[in-house]
Formats: sequence, structure tokens, C-alpha cells
Amino acid sequence: MDEGTDLREIGRRIAHERGHAGMSQRELAARAELSQPTLARIEQGGRPVLTLAEVDRIARALDVPLTLLTRGNPVRERMKVAARAVRDAEESLRRATRRAEDILALDDRMDAFEPMEPVGERRGSGRQSGSECALPPAALPAEDQGRLLAEAVRKELALGLGPVLDLTEPAETALGVDTAVIDLPEEVSGFTALDPDRGVTLVLVNAAHVPERQRFTLAHELGHVLFGDGMEAHLVDGERTFEERRCDAFARHLLAPAEGVRRWMAEHAAGRPGRKECAMAARHYEVSLKVVLTQCEQLGLLTSGESRELEGPTGRQLAWSYGWGPEYQAACEAASRVRPPRRILERAVKVYRSGKTGVRAVAALGGDDPRTTERELAEAGITPPPPPAPKRLDVAALIARRSGGKGATGAPG
Repeated sequence: MDEGTDLREIGRRIAHERGHAGMSQRELAARAELSQPTLARIEQGGRPVLTLAEVDRIARALDVPLTLLTRGNPVRERMKVAARAVRDAEESLRRATRRAEDILALDDRMDAFEPMEPVGERRGSGRQSGSECALPPAALPAEDQGRLLAEAVRKELALGLGPVLDLTEPAETALGVDTAVIDLPEEVSGFTALDPDRGVTLVLVNAAHVPERQRFTLAHELGHVLFGDGMEAHLVDGERTFEERRCDAFARHLLAPAEGVRRWMAEHAAGRPGRKECAMAARHYEVSLKVVLTQCEQLGLLTSGESRELEGPTGRQLAWSYGWGPEYQAACEAASRVRPPRRILERAVKVYRSGKTGVRAVAALGGDDPRTTERELAEAGITPPPPPAPKRLDVAALIARRSGGKGATGAPG
């Protein structure tokens, strides 16, 4: 390596990529033709000399570009982020940021093999490609701004007053935002990352959270994107910022429109809605009880005191109390499954099928074991082409060329 190269930083990158690939030091050392103690010293930055050939073998064993280990992740330098988390969760935010970096860096690397669709084609009617959803006047209160933008989005997507069955579909196809459900630190509800050079916005939500919380977090983050709130961290604890309250209102009205809640209560509640009616409305719109109670307060169907009296039970408690416990359990199990960004996963599989990248690139998106991913892909009929057969060496022809056309002994032919 060149003089001045930071071997400690290279070692840190190797350790990070090895952990991301789910490989032990022993396994990576064997693949890179190194001893395990040698690899350990490299990762710790304790190796006084490190050759480029050694780093190249490690990169090939990890199935990552050599420059990722020698120069670092270019996406990290330009990525802008925003996250929802409780206060004093800086380390959790850093861990969440690294997950976003890994996903966006993989998408960036795919550009060398599979050109990314132009922004206009990737993003249907999303705001970043000229959405017709005009932002509400900035002088309005946060609640009104959130409600008006949610109503505009619902109208543009022709959602009517019914529940949004799959929020990821309009987010990805109409609004042009990549979404994923992944394992994040418990303190981080949601996370938005932007790669400004490539025009890619990625919204991550926590797989550890219940389905109604996941949906609200995704809707909330979409609000930040549509309002253009920027990529600073939004800490959720104590006093809420204006932007946070505005996006809470956007998420609430997008998922459970006030007029829809009013009509639902008029049909199902005799008089003032009780806890059961509110719980059933929450189930209908796949939101939390709190969301429905807040909408009922806004509509004048409940006083703030009545709303507080109805608060308390969790979604699981309500489901088992009113008869849909098994369905709620199934929804929780589905929500806990990691779901990689659809567009990025599609690109990675396409490049894998062409033989231009290994299976680890696909497996890394979902945090899966590469062997499991390889088996799943093979069962789906997706396999890379076999490596080209090694050319047989024509020894006689080689000797003839070197001897100027003479025989092996140097005598005339």
C-alpha cells in the first residue's frame, strides 16, 4: 500500500464488511488465503505492512469493490439523514445510519452493471418529479397543513375515504420513495436517508415495532419528504417541533381521514363512540387507538376528557378483547419480517443473474444468510451463468512461439 495509507481505517472497513456479510474471521481468512491471526491483526490495524494484493483478495472474498476497503464508502460522504428516535439515542442513530449507508452504497455500486432508470421514469407522480400536490400555505397551523397535504395526496392517488391497504405501493410507485422494513435499534422508529447525487430517497421503518406503528412511522416520514423538511435528525421526546407535529397530522389524516372516521362512526356508533367502536375503527384503518381518538376529538365526537378515559389498551389487548386476536397476531408476525427496498432488491437480483455480482449483495439487503438466499433464488429459477471454462494451455504451440518456429530442441522443423 502507498505510504501514508491509514491501515487502521482499512482494517475497520474490513471488519465492518465482514460483519455485514455474516462471516467469521476464520471463514474470511480462509477465503482470502490468510491465517486467522493475520486477519485479526489487519482488522485491528496492528499489521505494519499490508499489500494491495492482500486487500484485493479480502475484497473478492467479501464480494465488494476494492475501493470500498481502500477509499471508503463514497455514499457516506454525501448522504443526508433524518431519523425519529427518543432523546439520548445518538449511538442508535449511528447504527441506523450505517444500515442506510450499506443499502444506498449497494444501490450505487449496481450502477456500474445496471443503469438506474431516469428519475422521471422511476418516480411516477411523486413530488420530486413534479407532483401536483401543492404545499399548503406556510402561515397555517401544523394541524391544518398536515391535513390539507394528506387530503391532496389522497385525491391524487384516488384513495377516497377508505383505508390505505398497502402504504408502500404509493410511496414507491407514485411518490418515488424507496421503503424498507429492517431491524433497527429499538429507540429508532423511522429513518430517512437521501443520496442527493443520485436522487434516491430511502425510508426505513423498524421491524421490531407493531404494524400500526410501522404504518404511522412510514406515513410520518413521507410527510417530511413531501414537505421538504430537510434531513436533520428529528428527535421524538418531550416537546415536538412544528415539523414533527405537522407530519403527525399528515400521517393521521393520510391513514385515517377525518371525514372517513366521521362516516364510520355515524354508521357503527349509537351516540357517543365508546372504546369498542373506536377500536373497531382503528382496526378498519389499521392505525392505533390513539389516532382514532385524536380524529374523534378533532371532529367533536369526543371531548378531550372522554378521549383520555378511552386511552390505555394496546392494539394487542384491544384485538383479543373484541375478537380479532389471531388476525392481529398474524399481522404482527408479518410486520416483523424484514422487507428490503423492492427496487434495489430487483436491481441486485438482476445483476446477480447476469453473473456480475455475488449472492452476498442480494443477501445483505435483507440481512439474510447468503446460503439461504442462494437456495431461495435457485428454487425461483434464478442462477448466475456458470464461470467460463479455463482455457487449456497448448504447451507445444507456446514452445514453438518462444523458439521462433523451431522444435523443442531448437533444431529446424
